[in-house]
Amino acid sequence: MALVTMNDLLQDARNRKYAVGGFNVFNLETLCAVVEVAEELKTPLVLGITERFFKFVDVDTLSAAMVRAAQKSSVPIALHLDHGYTYEGIIKAIRWGFTSVMFDGSSLSVVENLKRTKEVTRIAHSLGVSVEGELGYVGCCEHAEDINEDNIVTCDVAANFVDKTNIDALAVSVGNHHGAYRGTTNLNIARLSQLNSVINVPLVMHGGSRLSSDDYLNSIKYGITKINIPTDTSMAASEKLRTELLENPGANYISLMSAVKKGVKNSVRKYMLHFNCISKAI
Repeated sequence: MALVTMNDLLQDARNRKYAVGGFNVFNLETLCAVVEVAEELKTPLVLGITERFFKFVDVDTLSAAMVRAAQKSSVPIALHLDHGYTYEGIIKAIRWGFTSVMFDGSSLSVVENLKRTKEVTRIAHSLGVSVEGELGYVGCCEHAEDINEDNIVTCDVAANFVDKTNIDALAVSVGNHHGAYRGTTNLNIARLSQLNSVINVPLVMHGGSRLSSDDYLNSIKYGITKINIPTDTSMAASEKLRTELLENPGANYISLMSAVKKGVKNSVRKYMLHFNCISKAI
């Protein structure tokens, strides 16, 4: 199994109607937790780290650990730069040995997004690395009211974008948003179905934390092959840490790390059980 490209994973997910979990990690505890659950459940996995996180950790060391974890894993793992915004960050990820990069040009005009994504794809493909692009407005939970018909991606724009950029996967905006959902979700499943019918690459959902079971099932049914869960990995870690400190204020750091890892594993397992991906690595 071991280290593979994201394109390999998502093409299989598309063919067999399941979604791969895209879990971002930020230290060794979260890295080990996510990989262990994937191995226990025999599910493919996308391990990610975002470019904006580079300033918070020693990414050279963490990325080396991610590569090693993938290489020795019993399940197929793709290493993914999530939300890459600069050529410099993307090149760094490729040099670390990541097998997939995302260029997030969603804040740019469609023309500029297409231009930059096409250049990233040219470079990455020459080195055997998969590329994910993004179209439409995928905002944050504080601005969920900004998501409307004017910024949900349209079929003609998406089809042209995929054709011109030659990307391997497309993150689409269909009412999803980053961060933990508050209130009722409002995914445009009809638009997702239309996109799936006209686009010939796997579709990706960002902002996948804390959706309903039906949201996950319908999203997978209509073309989503990767669901990103960065927010809840972090929230599960912090919530478990708070609980442990309240119950045992004198706990040492080693026991706290163990508790955090357990909390993250429980969160990851919960999501994977919704994605129809169990035993798909066999």
